[in-house]
Amino acid sequence: MKSIKAVIWDLAGVVLQPVKGTFNSLLAERLGAPLKDIERLISSKENDLWDIDEIDDNTYYTFLLEELKMPMEKKSILRKFVLEDFYIDQEMLGYINKIRKSFTTALLTNFPAHMHDFMKTDWIVDGAFDHIIASCDVKLIKPDPAIYTLTLARIGCLAEESVFIDDREINVKAAEKLGVNGIVYQSRSQTINDLEAILQK
Repeated sequence: MKSIKAVIWDLAGVVLQPVKGTFNSLLAERLGAPLKDIERLISSKENDLWDIDEIDDNTYYTFLLEELKMPMEKKSILRKFVLEDFYIDQEMLGYINKIRKSFTTALLTNFPAHMHDFMKTDWIVDGAFDHIIASCDVKLIKPDPAIYTLTLARIGCLAEESVFIDDREINVKAAEKLGVNGIVYQSRSQTINDLEAILQK
């Protein structure tokens, strides 16, 4: 095993956490919608287009509410949900800042363009990441192998010299197929323990 040079982190579900439950369950609760409908819509082509900045927030929110047969007035709930129902895990951020002294750190996220504004106001991660690769900027989405290849090129290391952490197993498996060391996030303590085991080899 080659020495690890870089650690690549997902944003939502790893560094950015919902105030309770999961992204999907909390959105279902806020809208008063069935969870299965939310899960279907979050996996839709329109959601991918939103994440690569091909459609804007208003267009995506209209799509969601039309599919759910809900009034457009609920767009205010969606706007609040995206910004106010999530927080940066400060303990995780502190750990990332600590390991950044020895390893390159990167943020690899599927996220629409409003992420950049929110990271200047509410989701502040200043200095924690050497690189930020967002789907809205690169027009690629996890688990497309191309987004991992691009990320490795940006950070300047081989697949086996990196670790990728994501809360979605499908995204981690895709990275592992390229030779990246993968960790599926389940909790902060589990993730840090698993990462330390890899870094200390």
